[in-house]
Amino acid sequence: MASALIQSLRFPAVALRHRDILRAFVARDIKARYEGSMLGRLWPLLHPLLLLGVYSLVFAKMLGVRFSSIGAAPVVADGWVTTFFMLSGILPWVCTVESIARATPVVVENSNLIKKVAFPSELLPTYTTMVSFTQMLIGFALFVPLYAVVILGASEGEAGDRWLRLAPLLSALPVAIALQFLFVTGLSMLLAATNIFVRDVGQVLPLASLIWMFFTPIFYKIDAIEQAGIAWVVTAMKWNPMYHLLAVYRGCFSYEAGRPFPIDSLLIFAAIAAGVFLLGHGCFQRWKGQFADEV
Repeated sequence: MASALIQSLRFPAVALRHRDILRAFVARDIKARYEGSMLGRLWPLLHPLLLLGVYSLVFAKMLGVRFSSIGAAPVVADGWVTTFFMLSGILPWVCTVESIARATPVVVENSNLIKKVAFPSELLPTYTTMVSFTQMLIGFALFVPLYAVVILGASEGEAGDRWLRLAPLLSALPVAIALQFLFVTGLSMLLAATNIFVRDVGQVLPLASLIWMFFTPIFYKIDAIEQAGIAWVVTAMKWNPMYHLLAVYRGCFSYEAGRPFPIDSLLIFAAIAAGVFLLGHGCFQRWKGQFADEV
């Protein structure tokens, strides 16, 4: 146990030492994804913009979905509230699911590298996670300025009070992204290592992700479940790491006056992220000596 912990603590140093390899893998993956397309490198920018447009149109305009809370004074129009609510859940969720889906078979797909003794195989699930996070960061790079403009334009009061509304975003968003990366990297390593010995993991993952999505409040607020009186569903959701992660992201994009930041969800998710990373990295290191024989 102590050895696994020490190895996990050394992982940032390993990643830093092999940063050129990671950078090359990430660049190759992104280039291959869009190579040959007419719009090429514009697609990483277009994807989040299309998400913004589609979800704003479908949920806020066509379906008239509203997420403003009773008893809390919204600082922006309901349509914008719906858009911010949706995107602050969709961007992290898509990143998480894409990361683990691409990481699960990555060791098997790169069996030629695994058989090279000097190659640090833990870089494989790490780079696939980095690719997905690159896409998410581009989305946030477009989303955050829009949110700031809307909030500052809609808020009343002194300029200092307006900027105060952005404090949770500016201070907590980098922490949320870092914790999500720790969690997803650990989960990706665990699934990639397990898939070497149990190839059914790749078959089960899509169904498991679908069930996981319905138990994650991406498209709805937990208040609606609580008001429906389904106590067991609410209890089950609070055991879901993504429930706490999305609560943190939505605390960063706090669109309601007087809404407290969910510090409890931040602490819970931080503990989960650390635990999942230690488990995933520990299992990967323990089993990687057998990878060459299995692939």
